[in-house]
Amino acid sequence: MKRWIQEPLVHFVLLAILIFGAYQVVTSGRSTSDRTIVITQADMERLASLYAVESGALPTEQDMRAIVIDQVQQEALAREAARLGMAEDDTVVQRRLAQKMTFMLSDLGQIKPPSNEILETWLTEHPDRFEQPLRLSFDHIYFSSENDPRIESSLTELAENPDMNWRNTGDPFMLQRRYADLPDREIVRLFGGQFLTGLQALPADADGTWQGPVTSALGTHLVRITERADARMPPLDEVRAAVLQDWSETEQRLRTAEEINAIVDRYEIVIEGATEN
Repeated sequence: MKRWIQEPLVHFVLLAILIFGAYQVVTSGRSTSDRTIVITQADMERLASLYAVESGALPTEQDMRAIVIDQVQQEALAREAARLGMAEDDTVVQRRLAQKMTFMLSDLGQIKPPSNEILETWLTEHPDRFEQPLRLSFDHIYFSSENDPRIESSLTELAENPDMNWRNTGDPFMLQRRYADLPDREIVRLFGGQFLTGLQALPADADGTWQGPVTSALGTHLVRITERADARMPPLDEVRAAVLQDWSETEQRLRTAEEINAIVDRYEIVIEGATEN
C-alpha cells in the first residue's frame, strides 16, 4: 500500500480527481445560476410602470401575470440565443447594446449645476441660439403684377385716407391680409426672403402709414407696419431656463463622449487593410 502511495502516477490521478471535483462544484453552481431567472419586486414595479405609461392605466392582476410571463420568456430566449452565439456578429444586437451602454453612461454622469458666470458666458458665446428675432405686425395690399397702374394710385389714395376700404383694394390674395407679431423666419416662409428684406428697408419712423411697393415671391405689396419689435439679445434672466437646458445637454454629450472614448481606449484597434499615415 505504501508503495502505491509513493507512485507518481497515483499522485497525478489523485490530483486530477481533485481538480475535476473542484471544477464540478464551481460549474454546477454557475450552471444553476445561469439557469435561474429571477423577477424581483423592483422588476415588477418597473414593468407595471411601463405598462401604465403605454396604456394609460394600471395593470390588473391578469395583466401582471401576462407581463411577467412575457418577461420570463424574453429572458429565457435571450439567454438561449446568447448560449448559441446568436448575438455574435449581429449588427442589430450590437447596436442595441451600444445604445444601452450609452444611455447608462449618460445616466451615471451627474452634472454639477453651473454658476451664473458660466451661463452668462454660454449665452454670450452662442447668441444665435437665444437671440429674439425681428417680429412685425403689418397689413398689406396685394397686386399680382409689379407693373399694375393701381399701385401708385392706391398708395396716393391711402396717404389721403389711410382707413379707406383697403381690404378690397388690389387683387384677391390666397393668404391673410393682416398679420400680427410675425417672426422673421415665418415672414420668409410665407412671402420669401426678398419680402423680409423689403420690410426691413422701410423706415421705422414711417410705421403706421402705407408704404411700398415691396416685392415678394408672390407679387407686389403695399404695406403698413403697425408694430415692430427689432431683433435683440435678451438678458440671462429672461432666457435662463433655455440657456441652462442647452448648456446641460451639451455638457452631458461631451461627458458621455469622453466616457465612450475612455472605453474605446481600453482596446487595441486593428483595421485590416488600413495603412498608417
